[in-house]
Amino acid sequence: MRRIALTAVSAALMLSAAACGSGSGSGSGKAATGGTLTLAPLVAAQPWDLADAGLGNNTQYYQPVYDSLFRLSPTAEVKPNLATKWSYDAARTVLTLTLRSGVKFTDGTALDAAAVKANLLHTKGGSSEAAGQLASISGVDVVNATTVAIKLSAPDPSLVPNLGNVAGMMASPKAITAGTIKTTPVGSGPYTLDKSATTAGSTYTFVRNPGYWNKSAFPFDKIVLKPLTDPTAVLNALRSGQVNGALLASAKNIAPAKSSGLDVTKYTSGDVEGVYIWDREGKIVKALGDVRVRQALNYAFDRSTIVRTAKQGLGKATTQIFNPAGSAFDDSLNSRYSYDPAKAKQLLAEAGYPNGFSVTVPDVSAVFPDQQAAMVQQLEDIGIKVKVDKIPVAQFISALLAGKYPLSYMTLASFRPWDTIQIEVGKSALWNPLHTEDAKVTGLITKARSATGAAQDALFKELNTYLVDQAWNAPWDSVQAVYATTKGVTFTPQTFAAVPPIYNFKPVG
Repeated sequence: MRRIALTAVSAALMLSAAACGSGSGSGSGKAATGGTLTLAPLVAAQPWDLADAGLGNNTQYYQPVYDSLFRLSPTAEVKPNLATKWSYDAARTVLTLTLRSGVKFTDGTALDAAAVKANLLHTKGGSSEAAGQLASISGVDVVNATTVAIKLSAPDPSLVPNLGNVAGMMASPKAITAGTIKTTPVGSGPYTLDKSATTAGSTYTFVRNPGYWNKSAFPFDKIVLKPLTDPTAVLNALRSGQVNGALLASAKNIAPAKSSGLDVTKYTSGDVEGVYIWDREGKIVKALGDVRVRQALNYAFDRSTIVRTAKQGLGKATTQIFNPAGSAFDDSLNSRYSYDPAKAKQLLAEAGYPNGFSVTVPDVSAVFPDQQAAMVQQLEDIGIKVKVDKIPVAQFISALLAGKYPLSYMTLASFRPWDTIQIEVGKSALWNPLHTEDAKVTGLITKARSATGAAQDALFKELNTYLVDQAWNAPWDSVQAVYATTKGVTFTPQTFAAVPPIYNFKPVG
């Protein structure tokens, strides 16, 4: 999922953005009750149309304007929001929602069952990450104005919590039909976009929606988002009070942030980083179609040293793509691939590549120089010749999703087990760009989606074990994120989230 700090915005633009307007209006970095909260997302804004919406760091752009059917607590428990009640039928293929009455979009359109139907089907019809989370929906019935029945082609273990995120956000059906939603967001959320104080690519300003039904949950009168990718620009913007909160992508900035008086919070984001092997069937690089070669890649990486040096301890070494907090995770699998370059070379020789082979990877050195250096060096240590393709940063995501590269460094989100399967593992998953298909994987997925409780957990673990044994990827670590805030602001970390949602921020004093 798009959690990496790669955008079309240049470092020069980032530095200029950091040099303008104070986040609090006072230059102090403090946000009193009713004041302004200024955050620095790590990615550029995507289109406002939710059919094009990504997840992870992108969510902060959507949260001010678009309210969601459910609200997730800091521990990711599902709570009522636009939907006040919900229930499944016995087969778990029909989810019935009771909607909050009297809610309207800011263009005056009623947020009723018809609007929910229009939104779910519209978002599902997209091709990005939020759309993928609605793939199981086969239809939506309007029972009455405040009741909607969502029909599924098969049980979806993560649908309800996902409706508490971007996939369950609601936009005005009038704006969707008109097509204006692509450039101007119209929702029923706590804020509206102030276009007069917004400059695309650098500053997005949101002011209160006076008709919002739950104003007390959002203490700030104004929210400003300033995308910043350059780690130095982020630190400088925080130090000067230009922004109140931002993710510290570089571990090297933690000590300077603390010494500057910033509050630094560490939390497990759920992201997993490392080398993702997209070409598991050897369509681009024949060697990668051999499981022994993929296993060799896993033995090539000194995960503990990468975490200690490149990450300065911010993470926990892992061989698994599944979140450590989820039921698919099995700690014993983390000893499956010890750092063993000799073993890696032996496997390459057994597979018919005693002298290694060549592979082309996209350049990520502008944002992750230490990680790229570790990847290149340790692959070359076992005889794999790495060519770094100097593509523009803005083309990185699209190139990966187009299946241009056989493998790459990447950070992907891992939420609940079913989310990870939908995002990365299934044949049609967005982050399975070359559409790898394996009969055993497909069979386990089919069984797991219809199972419940302990039986489902056991199937998730079996799938995880198989993916590790088959070396579908070469993960390095489950990421520990670091978020810095100015003294006037506090927040609560969110389980399964790369960055805290806007409703978890509060002013101090």
